[in-house]
Amino acid sequence: MRLRIKDMLPQKIDRFPVEQGHVRMFAQAIGDPNPIYQDAAYARASEFGGIIAPPTFTEAGLHYDDHFAFRPRIGQPWFGSGREACSVPDKEEDAGGTDMHAETHLTYHIPLRVGDVLHGVAYKGRSWEKHGARSGKLTFHESITEFRNEQDLLMVTCSTVGLTTERKVEQPAVPAEPRNLAAEPKAEWPAGYPVRRPRAGELKVGQRHAAVVVDNLRRGQIMQYAGAAGDFSPQHTDEVYNTQSEGYPSVFAHGMLNMGMLGRMLTDWLGDACLTRFGVRFVTQSWPGDTITAAATVTALREENGQPLVDLDLVSTNQYGRPIITGYATARIDR
Repeated sequence: MRLRIKDMLPQKIDRFPVEQGHVRMFAQAIGDPNPIYQDAAYARASEFGGIIAPPTFTEAGLHYDDHFAFRPRIGQPWFGSGREACSVPDKEEDAGGTDMHAETHLTYHIPLRVGDVLHGVAYKGRSWEKHGARSGKLTFHESITEFRNEQDLLMVTCSTVGLTTERKVEQPAVPAEPRNLAAEPKAEWPAGYPVRRPRAGELKVGQRHAAVVVDNLRRGQIMQYAGAAGDFSPQHTDEVYNTQSEGYPSVFAHGMLNMGMLGRMLTDWLGDACLTRFGVRFVTQSWPGDTITAAATVTALREENGQPLVDLDLVSTNQYGRPIITGYATARIDR
């Protein structure tokens, strides 16, 4: 069964509560132990006065999107495995191209705090085309969701870009290069929280900061993220479907899990709720067993309305040095 762009893009979300337990589950799924996401006493003493949400938490709004297709529903067809590798036998739609999640861009207006109740309205953005040497015409569709609180204040703006290829994309194989597992770095976290934010005078253009955000990525973490975010696509959660029906070598991680882990690196370095913009392009899959390093390079230091800002180029790479996602961010910093 073909995964359609219209099924991937967000729809209307009438009520999306930012709950303490859900925020904690989401932070655990992206491997973020920051107490600002789970310790009420710690958070009350912070500048925010309470628990806030991680940078990519609006993805969890999928739980409250009644039209989101990648969530099994009782009594309704589901294309993941059951008695068969694929529970929807009609394969006529497999002709033609491949649909995929290509990009996500977030703009932050007000930090999300536990107790906020959001609503989201999605509307169509741009559409454009490019040509790909292997896949023919590439058609991009943008959907923009504005997340607002009960006072209708704009909290986060999310742009999601879907891609449809003219010809079907060949299923990738897991790289066969030899790995020196003993030499691979281990995941890294700050020595303690809150982190000390770097000051503008301590940063310079070209400076690079990197951290290993996961080593030996487990299928369990991928499933954990599916539960926290609400995206149960069988490509991420159903080994039988993805290998026997779709021809992949395994399940693979959500692109948004990789974005969430990249966001954890940024807040561990630059501080809580520091981001004003954060966007990524999904380059290729990450697989169980991968070690992923997230890196940021300073491209500019500037001011806007008297607030010092740092602009960053971002990339997450696997153990072979291959990019998984690339992107950008802008963050507030201290003088």
